[in-house]
Amino acid sequence: MIKRSFYYLWGSQTISNIADIIYILSITVLVFSSSNSLMQTTLIPLFRLSAQVVSGLVAPIILGRFRLTRILLFSQLGQFIIFTLLLLYLRAVPEQRSFLFIFMLVFGMSFLDGWTNPARNALIPRLAAGEGLMRANGLTAVSDQVVKCAGWALSGIIVAWLGTLNTLLIASCCYLVAATVTSFIRDPLDHQKSGSESPASAARPAAAESKGGYWKELGEGWRIIWHNRRIRSLMIVDSIDTIGGTSWLGVFILAYVTQVLHKDASWWGFMNASFFSGTILGGVLVVGLVKRLQKNSFLYMLGALFVYVLITVVFALNTIPAAALVLFAVSGLPVQMAGIIRRTLLQTSAPAAQLPKVMAGIDVLTNLAFGLSLLFLGWYADRFGMVQVYLLAAAMTTIAVLIGWFYRREFQESVQAGHPAVTDERVSS
Repeated sequence: MIKRSFYYLWGSQTISNIADIIYILSITVLVFSSSNSLMQTTLIPLFRLSAQVVSGLVAPIILGRFRLTRILLFSQLGQFIIFTLLLLYLRAVPEQRSFLFIFMLVFGMSFLDGWTNPARNALIPRLAAGEGLMRANGLTAVSDQVVKCAGWALSGIIVAWLGTLNTLLIASCCYLVAATVTSFIRDPLDHQKSGSESPASAARPAAAESKGGYWKELGEGWRIIWHNRRIRSLMIVDSIDTIGGTSWLGVFILAYVTQVLHKDASWWGFMNASFFSGTILGGVLVVGLVKRLQKNSFLYMLGALFVYVLITVVFALNTIPAAALVLFAVSGLPVQMAGIIRRTLLQTSAPAAQLPKVMAGIDVLTNLAFGLSLLFLGWYADRFGMVQVYLLAAAMTTIAVLIGWFYRREFQESVQAGHPAVTDERVSS
């Protein structure tokens, strides 16, 4: 079952993602054209990543004190206000702009955006249950990939046609529309809390506001991740898979195209488009096969990862450009299926009240794993070449599958009916 509020959440996040892509591309073009410095331009993703990591570290306190719907609304309205300030500054100062001021505004927007992902992923299981949860995750994943695929392709055309400032104005309007749609979302858990909470219990003790109370809240999500065997096993599988999965990042694909296929950069765009098409197809298949995937979904996830291993090995050893294009598209299908199933399992492995803090911790772990694996694979690619990088990626995912098989008893069919399989001893601290 999927509640109406999910579609408001789905729509608002889709519009917000469109705005993100438009503004990132516009700011990148603006900074590069104004400074002619690649180094200054690369500071944009650096500020964004650092802001999201800091935001993820403090997210447990925010997610534990405020309603998820209010956090989403505050985040989007805050981004709209900061973005409007940025737009006014760019119009008022057409020359000799302070890039540091622009980067600080980007940091502020990314900091607020860092709360969005854990809040959204924690809110989805409250708005969709049973088969509807996996279907909702599938719909969200499909829309995310469609926005990325179309957004990066069309944003450049829009910037060239309308100019940077006019494009930024479109992004600003998108943020405002997204915030308006978010205001219609209703969280069922909020009504349960308001009905059962007495005035005495609603007042937070002074001790909870102490320094020790803050530290306890910051660590609560981490404790749940460590003590909950289901979540811990999923994070181990995900972290190991991420080491190899980072090899599908654009810079590595570009190196593969030039070094292995001996093609120019135009093929880089073809490869990215083919991968996005595969991920979209994977999301559509999950939505269509949700009834079959609902039972033994953990085993289906491992099966999808194993298929991905086989495709990656063939991809690494292949030197035919057309075949690489097909293999890259096909690889997106199992990657997307495994990702959707993994997210659904995470959402059903912790109580609803604790899930926001768990998701915040997972986001921090994911960002750290991605950053470290990016540095490692960059060194590994320079030393051994791209063929060995993709063989390593296949080997790491194989290890992840074997570890997942060891933990398979934690995901019995009896707990796949849409109810969290959480016992007291698994979430105790």
